Amino acid sequence: MVRRSALAIPILALLQTGALAQQASPPFQPSTDQGLFLIVTDIHFDPFTDASLVPQLDQSPVSDWSSIFTRGTGGIQGYGKDAGHDLMVSAFNAAAALGLTYDYVLYTGDYLSHGFNEKYQATAGPSPQGVEPFAVKTAQYVSRLIGETFDDIPVFGVLGNTDSACGDYEIAPGGAFLAGLQEQWAALSHQPTRFHDFPQGGAYKTAHPTLADTDLIALNNIFWTPRYSDRCNPDGGDPGAQMMSWLEQQIADTHKAGRKAQLLLHVPPGINAYSTTHGKGTCDATISPFWRAPFPSDFQQLMQRYAGVVTYSFSGHTHMDSFAVIADGDGAPLIASQITPAVSPIFGNNPAFAVFLYDRTSGDIDDSATYYLSNLAGAATGEDPIWQLEYRYRDTFSLADLSPASRASLAARIKTDEAVRTRFSTLYTVSATDGPVTASNWKAYACAQSAIGRDAYKTCYCDSD
Repeated sequence: MVRRSALAIPILALLQTGALAQQASPPFQPSTDQGLFLIVTDIHFDPFTDASLVPQLDQSPVSDWSSIFTRGTGGIQGYGKDAGHDLMVSAFNAAAALGLTYDYVLYTGDYLSHGFNEKYQATAGPSPQGVEPFAVKTAQYVSRLIGETFDDIPVFGVLGNTDSACGDYEIAPGGAFLAGLQEQWAALSHQPTRFHDFPQGGAYKTAHPTLADTDLIALNNIFWTPRYSDRCNPDGGDPGAQMMSWLEQQIADTHKAGRKAQLLLHVPPGINAYSTTHGKGTCDATISPFWRAPFPSDFQQLMQRYAGVVTYSFSGHTHMDSFAVIADGDGAPLIASQITPAVSPIFGNNPAFAVFLYDRTSGDIDDSATYYLSNLAGAATGEDPIWQLEYRYRDTFSLADLSPASRASLAARIKTDEAVRTRFSTLYTVSATDGPVTASNWKAYACAQSAIGRDAYKTCYCDSD
């Protein structure tokens, strides 16, 4: 299928660190009442692509890492691999060179590569400093590059499932990993006094950088996932329940102050359609929620109780380009859940980042544009990386905006309009071939966009024609 809004961006080599993008015109021309923000996420930075550098990285401060990487030969990794240094820097440089002025950057989790601990043990050399300080430095390095690349505008991040020195889905409340990120992340937010809760659970609440009546609430919702293990939790207890209580207090405080909020979290609410389509047994038995009970119902009830406080949530985790709509008690659209695709191509997607156009007064999101690395296979063999505009949301799906109501209307059209469904399926994997959405399983993905709760999803996916 021809991309209606595809726009190639020539790429210039930038030494060995990445690429700069140039284009004739940017995707948006914001009015005086509009602004732009950038989401880049799920890099899963792999500092081990050139194993010979790891001992020196291990012994050196983060401030020396960029110069060390210039001596490496890791190159851009292809499909099935996480992002090494060259791909990460290429993505940052492409986003920075679009001729756009961003108000802030969001990073919705997964700074560290898959298999991080095992790779460290295999490559750290004869005098290892320890996986925990190396994990902290790796996350700090990604955060540092974001801040430096985008001229020190505010950066807000959340932790993903791999972001732990203990292991995947094993982040420890009150541990050294959280303590090691607090000061840097607080400084990047430009609101350093707002991070007093961060060391305990990895969550924080700040004022929105441009919207006078809005807060940003950043959660560590890895505690809510079925795979979470607290084996490295020194204090015991129930960190998932504690995080839900913390969120409830933040929402209540925001509501009491007459303010609104936007949520940042790594794992989106709702149903994991990919896992559902790969499940065994009856249709009901295959349904795979992203979160374990009771957190899905607790969250939905909280959002409904404070209806109107939260309109948008931003997450990653799936590595794909998607969305979901959270409804109020009467079924009306309440929250648009944005799921932004990953830079890491480990799950077969093309690397991507997204730019959002929003109203600086109301906070409404008017449009978005997704950019992707269109020649990953070639770049992995030494070609210059080519980043291009994959699509603009409003143009592609004929929407008025990206509000919850507009996203709900799109979800309905995906169920009934084959052309729209085919277009969405292509964009889901960021125009990669052999995506998971097929003619036989598309309903699992379509129902996940409109049915957040397990019972509602069962009705949509298993019980309806």
